Amino acid sequence: MDGQLSEQPLAELIREISAKSLGGRLSLEHDRIKTVSYFDNGNFIYAASNLRTLRLREYLKKSGLVSEADLGRFSDRLPDLDLLKQLTLLAVLTQNAADQLHTRQVTDVLRMALVWTDGAWQLDTRSRLNEQLNLKIDLDSLLLEASRRMPGDFIASRFRNDAELITPLTEPLINDNLLPAEVFLLSRLDRPTTVRELVAITGLGEADTLRHLYSLWLAGLLQREFSKRSFREQQQTRPAPAPQKTAPAPEPEPPADEPTNIEAFLQRVKTAPTYYDLLGVSDTVSAQSLKDVYYELARRYHPDRFRKSEPALLTRIESAFARITQAYDTLRDERLRATYNSKLQARRKAEQLAQSTAKPTTPAPQPEPVAKGETEPALSAAERAENQFKEGLAALELGQRKVAIGLFASAAGAAPKEPRYRASYGQLLAANENTRRAAETELLAAIKLDPNNAEYRVILAELYKDLGLKLRAKGEAERAVAADPNNRKARDLLRSLT
Repeated sequence: MDGQLSEQPLAELIREISAKSLGGRLSLEHDRIKTVSYFDNGNFIYAASNLRTLRLREYLKKSGLVSEADLGRFSDRLPDLDLLKQLTLLAVLTQNAADQLHTRQVTDVLRMALVWTDGAWQLDTRSRLNEQLNLKIDLDSLLLEASRRMPGDFIASRFRNDAELITPLTEPLINDNLLPAEVFLLSRLDRPTTVRELVAITGLGEADTLRHLYSLWLAGLLQREFSKRSFREQQQTRPAPAPQKTAPAPEPEPPADEPTNIEAFLQRVKTAPTYYDLLGVSDTVSAQSLKDVYYELARRYHPDRFRKSEPALLTRIESAFARITQAYDTLRDERLRATYNSKLQARRKAEQLAQSTAKPTTPAPQPEPVAKGETEPALSAAERAENQFKEGLAALELGQRKVAIGLFASAAGAAPKEPRYRASYGQLLAANENTRRAAETELLAAIKLDPNNAEYRVILAELYKDLGLKLRAKGEAERAVAADPNNRKARDLLRSLT
C-alpha cells in the first residue's frame, strides 16, 4: 500500500492505522530525507530517520552523557537500536537516561515528518520490528502541534465540501493541550453541524475555523463525515493462504428479531447516563467481566452484522457502537477509569453545589409524561447544559480549571440564552491573558440577558481593569452599584477606581 503525502499526510495515516488496528512499517520520503515508523495493532512503536542530525550518535554527543572516547569504540554504521543496547549493556548509559534520550530522538523524527505535505509513503504490513520498545511518546500532542504548523492552504484542501457534517463525541473529552480558540469552537459544536455553519457561528474566520477543526479531528475530539481513506482492507497478522476457487461465504444476517432488539439497544445507548449503565455493569465490575460483556455486545450489535440494513439505521448502529467502544476503552484502563469515577463523584457533589446558585433564567422544558410501554425520552439540550454546568462547578471546587472551562463552554454553547453559563465561562476565560477578549464577549452576552445582575457587571469591570481600560471599568462598577447598592464588592471596586 502506497500513496502521496499531498493526499494523505503522516498525521492522517497514523489516525487511520490506529483506527483500523494495522501494523507494519510505514516508510516516508521527502526531498531525499527518509523516515520509517513501526506500528503494532494500531499502536505506534518506533521511528527513525536517515538524516544525520536525527541519528542517536548526535543526540549522545549533545547530551554529554557519553564521552567521545566511549562513542569511538563503536562503528558509525552501527544501527541506533544496537548502539543503545551496547551502551546500556556495558553500563556506559543508564536505562532511564537511555529511554529519555531515545524518546526525545523519536519525538523529533515524528515532529519533522508530521508536517510534510509532499513526498511519498508506503506501508508494508509484513515487516515487523524485532526489538521490544516501550517509549513514552505523547502522540496526541504531536498531532495537535503538527496541525498548527501545517500550511493554511493545505488544511483548506482537506475540507473540500462545506456541507460536510462535523459531529461531536457523545461524551465530551478534555485535552489539556487545546488552545482557547479550539476549546471555544468545540463548545459551539453541540450537534452534527456543517462546516459552513461552523464558520458562520464561530466568528473566527474560515481559515482559522478550518485549522481548528482539523486539529480537533486529529486529536480525536470530533468526527468528520468525509475523510480520505488510504487502507481499504484490514491487515492480516500472517501470510494469507493461496486463494481457492470456492463460493464466497455469505455475509452474516442480522438476527431474525433485529427490529425489536436493535431499537431497544439504540434507545439504551442513547439514554444511558453513565458508562456503567451503557454497558449494563456495576461500578465494581472486574476487568475480565467487563471484557466478557463487551465481547457479547460486539457479537450481537457490531455494525458489520447490519451492513444490509437501511443506511440510516446502519449510521445509528455505528454511532451507538462507537460509544460502547469508548465506554469499554475507558473502563478497562485503570487510570482512565479512576479519572472517570472522579468525574462521576464530582457530578454528584455538583448537585449540592448547584443548590446555592440562582435558578435558571430560562426554565428548562419539562419532559412529557411517558405512556406505559414507551421508553424514557433522551435529555433535552437544556437539561444536558445544566448537567454540564453543575459538573463545571464541581470541577472548580476540585481545582480542575481546564476541565471546568470545557464544561462551561459546552453548557454555554448548548444554552446560549442562559446568562449563568455565559458569565461563568467568561469569568474563567478572563483569568487567561490570551482569552480576555473572548471573556468580554461572554460577559457582555450575560449582562444583555440579565442586565440587573450586579455580579456579572463586577466581573466585567474587573476584566476591564486588568486590560487597563479604567473608564470602562468604572462605568461597569457604577452600574453594578446602581443595580445592587448593597453589593460590597461592587462598592469597593468603584472606590478603587475613583
